[in-house]
Amino acid sequence: MERNQHVIHNLTAFLYLSILLSPFLPPVALGLLSCATIYYVRGNWELRSWPEVVFLGFMLVIIISWCYNPTWYHLKDQDITFPIGIVPLATFGAYYMLSMWTRKVLNYSWRDLQKVYLLFWLSGLYVAAIVFLQQLDWYGLHATWVGDLLDFYRTNRYQSERSIRSIGTTGNSNLTAALLICFALLSIYASSVLEGKWKKTLAFSMFFLFCTAIAYTGSRGAWIGLVIGLIVQVWMTGQRKWTVGLFAAFVGVVSFFPSIIPRKDTLATTIDDRFQVWSTSWEIFQDNWLLGALPIHFGQLYKQITGKIIYHAHNVVLGIASEYGVIGLLLFSALIFMTIRRARAWRKAANQKGEKRLAGMLISQTVALLGHGMYDYPIISPQVGLLFMLSVVMIHTQYERRCVIRPNWRDDEEAADKLKAASYPATHLSAVLSIRKVDKNDS
Repeated sequence: MERNQHVIHNLTAFLYLSILLSPFLPPVALGLLSCATIYYVRGNWELRSWPEVVFLGFMLVIIISWCYNPTWYHLKDQDITFPIGIVPLATFGAYYMLSMWTRKVLNYSWRDLQKVYLLFWLSGLYVAAIVFLQQLDWYGLHATWVGDLLDFYRTNRYQSERSIRSIGTTGNSNLTAALLICFALLSIYASSVLEGKWKKTLAFSMFFLFCTAIAYTGSRGAWIGLVIGLIVQVWMTGQRKWTVGLFAAFVGVVSFFPSIIPRKDTLATTIDDRFQVWSTSWEIFQDNWLLGALPIHFGQLYKQITGKIIYHAHNVVLGIASEYGVIGLLLFSALIFMTIRRARAWRKAANQKGEKRLAGMLISQTVALLGHGMYDYPIISPQVGLLFMLSVVMIHTQYERRCVIRPNWRDDEEAADKLKAASYPATHLSAVLSIRKVDKNDS
């Protein structure tokens, strides 16, 4: 049993570590985790629960869409041809296994999940460090192992423009900015749950450090996503006035100081390019409105229409609609709606500040990446997509632990409270009893 727990925790740690290091590692981590899930679950599968039902629904849409319009992709260098539908099918199959892993195997409490995300937050300094080193480009580093590391990320970049923008560990500036958004939101979360002035000061300092790293990526959509995420995170704390004030402050700063917009000189050209991509994506959706064209095949159709190579729609709504059709868009909308609804219900049912903040942080990451997705489509990439789905899956899992099987969990908490109260001196007994009375009334 101890060996099993060791394997489970190491696989989960590798899953989060893969998000930081390279776009090649998340598929490997998901593949290993899928095999382990099959071994541990042993046929006890969920077919009607959220979010599993959505992942299974996407898999069914992909199968029908490919059977209706079989498409193939040919790798010229290796002379390999494979059906296009196999890539998205494997992706959503892996996400289904990820959900089963957290539900049936991992079974983390909110305190366990808090530790995982705080460690993940500290590990995010690696991504920021790579961004800063790429921006500095010190000549003395080229002959060291750091230079070899930077060469690896430089060689595996996939970005149309060759500019001074840092590409981080994802090979793309916008995708790295999406990761940094999540780390910045984690900094705000850490500042609210960590105890001690120096820890809170460190958390706020890391927030500005991650914001500086976002600035070095040159991403404009990332700032929109970050602002939306911050507003949602503050809203989930119950501070409605602060939320309105924060939104007004951001609008005011941009209105009076428009020069702070990154790469403002190319903004008009970029908007024009985006509209061309969106209009072509809309055309592809109209031709494949029910079941979609599927990823990869979208790029093939785009090249047939425009002669240019664009692999996705640069908008999450148009991307889902053009790749998976109306049915896929309805499935995705239902997933987002239920995730937000369950995050709010989880937060209201929680009786501890740390747990409430955890619910707010996870939903803020989800909404922030969707906000960034209005200008780009980051959730289809291996690293950002895995982080997005992890937030969604953890929200649903913790909602069920808190709101569906709450009596069992509540008994454990009451037993822990009684043990803690028994260790207090007699002078604090009345205070403990009064706190317990308030907790019972709140619950």
